[in-house]
Amino acid sequence: MDGKDVFDFLCPPPPDTDTAALRLATDSLQNQERLNLVLKKSSVTSTKNVGDKSRSAIDRLREIKADIEGSSSGYVAMAINETPLQELRQLTLMHVPSSITEEVRERFQRLIHQCLDGRCRDIVCGVLSICPWYWATQRERGEQARHNVIVIVYISFDNQFISPVNPHVQAQAGVIDLGWLHVVELSHFVQALMKGRTRYVELLFCHQGALVLDSEPWQQLRLQRTEVTGLRGFIEACRGQAVGGISKKKKNGGLKLKETTTFYQLCESFSNPNLNMLTTLSSQRPISSELQESSLSDIAKQGFEKLKLLYQDPDVLNHEIFVILQTWQEEIMKKLKGFKFADTKTIEAVFGPWMMATRLAGRQLSKLTYLSDEYSTLVSLMSDIGGPVSRMKPQQILLVARAGSWMYGLSTPDSDVDYMIIYAELPEVVFSSCRKLSESVENRGPTKQFEYGAYEARLFCEMVLKGSVVILELLFVDGHAYESPAWKALSVCRKRFLTECGIQQYLGLVKNNFNLIKSEKHGGGTSRDRKLFYQIFHKLNSLEYFLQELPPPVRCSDDIRDFILRVRTQPWEGDLSRENLHTLATEKYNNMRQHLVDRQKRLPENVDYRLMSNWLQSVRGIPLVKEEIVFNTQGSM
Repeated sequence: MDGKDVFDFLCPPPPDTDTAALRLATDSLQNQERLNLVLKKSSVTSTKNVGDKSRSAIDRLREIKADIEGSSSGYVAMAINETPLQELRQLTLMHVPSSITEEVRERFQRLIHQCLDGRCRDIVCGVLSICPWYWATQRERGEQARHNVIVIVYISFDNQFISPVNPHVQAQAGVIDLGWLHVVELSHFVQALMKGRTRYVELLFCHQGALVLDSEPWQQLRLQRTEVTGLRGFIEACRGQAVGGISKKKKNGGLKLKETTTFYQLCESFSNPNLNMLTTLSSQRPISSELQESSLSDIAKQGFEKLKLLYQDPDVLNHEIFVILQTWQEEIMKKLKGFKFADTKTIEAVFGPWMMATRLAGRQLSKLTYLSDEYSTLVSLMSDIGGPVSRMKPQQILLVARAGSWMYGLSTPDSDVDYMIIYAELPEVVFSSCRKLSESVENRGPTKQFEYGAYEARLFCEMVLKGSVVILELLFVDGHAYESPAWKALSVCRKRFLTECGIQQYLGLVKNNFNLIKSEKHGGGTSRDRKLFYQIFHKLNSLEYFLQELPPPVRCSDDIRDFILRVRTQPWEGDLSRENLHTLATEKYNNMRQHLVDRQKRLPENVDYRLMSNWLQSVRGIPLVKEEIVFNTQGSM
């Protein structure tokens, strides 16, 4: 792609909107804002919750306007097609691995593909998971089961995996659990696997007959799976699950069975934890869907016989099985003493590259670049900043900015040197990571020669979407200490960062400063108190430009610079007395609130999600394919 294509990709035009609807939404919202400002001065708000209702109405109207103009969040969580679910559930409950013929397997595959058609990039595997004890007690082949689960591992689209949204939100969105159907994204599966989650470890060691949908990557992983059962996390999870979910403490110590324990829970406690710990010790694979009774110890066989009776006769005393379960666990725990756990890094060195290769499917990642003519300057800056930043590769650094008063053009000889760094984790690290990556590094304090905050590209994008003032200011300024090609490609879109969300964040910062001043927490005339006032005047000046739909000149000049420097450095007397400054700041703040509600036009409510999503994908090295800019499971945006 040439330069214009890259710009169009990163900064796509706003979606088409219904002009009449947008006009009405804007008018409604502005009217509600005006009403809210009047209500703040009215006594009725404190007696009838009118203020709360008014603010709720504003929030709702903002959402409506954002939907109409296309600035609402564009992240799309995983969703499945519900049409084939009933047939898939019936099939899942009708079979055990030994009853799955090629015809049945083809039906499974057809239904799984129908569920995920168009919802993901690819499917890694589909496994029929059943309780081995339950299988062994079935009275006839094909008898309908109650606790079978079909587990599917899938690969999400790039813009779902490489997303500006919070990782917690992304992790929740990557898993769908209907009880009998469990759908999990590849990265979540691997990370949970490395933590030793028993469900996923058993999935990896499933009986061949239980594998209803296979892929070449899954076959490759199953060949390299052995040591995962030796992970400390897996052993600890097994030990905790053996009796943890079905027991409670007795008053005189020890454990007793919960009265609400079900047959299925007893089966789970016998199978997953105890059998898996035992097979780990004997270097066998975990028991995930079949059971060889001959391999059990005497105490385990007793438990098995009791479970058979319980399956056939619900009146069998559960506590007898619980006593056997405890005895068996103690037997296994003795064998675990001195057990040498598997090395996590060794296993990650296998699983990480496999996950990356599986997701990319032969695609090549673009390399991060830096400006070669600024290489020496960049390396020198990284060395001066020190700490983890100095150990990064130059191509990881997207931006180095001297922040605070230096960036505002308001520094004094006493000003601290404060850096803001935006960096990108290496793409190969992101795609192969088997654990959650750190996204920020801070080094602050009075003893530090250089204070800094370093933020990873994904976290930076999230803060932009939330309208963070300090982050937006980085985008509104030119001439930073270092700007990478990726940063320059984004900063040319700076007018797209002028939003109502940003205005609210600026106003929130000003209001917070007023509250701190009112509390006199910092005392009158202290350097901290002065900083609170100068920030108020600086942010209100920036909002004047928002009103004109212009990026604010973060670096002050002329009269506003002279005034703020006087506030920072001159004695607080006369027109600079604390009382006068407070009166002036309050007047400017109230005028700004009035100007905002009197507007006939509004900015977009939010930063365009597509812009940040596309930029982040380019930083991660994803090939720029226009047809895949944004995928929406409900249709293209």
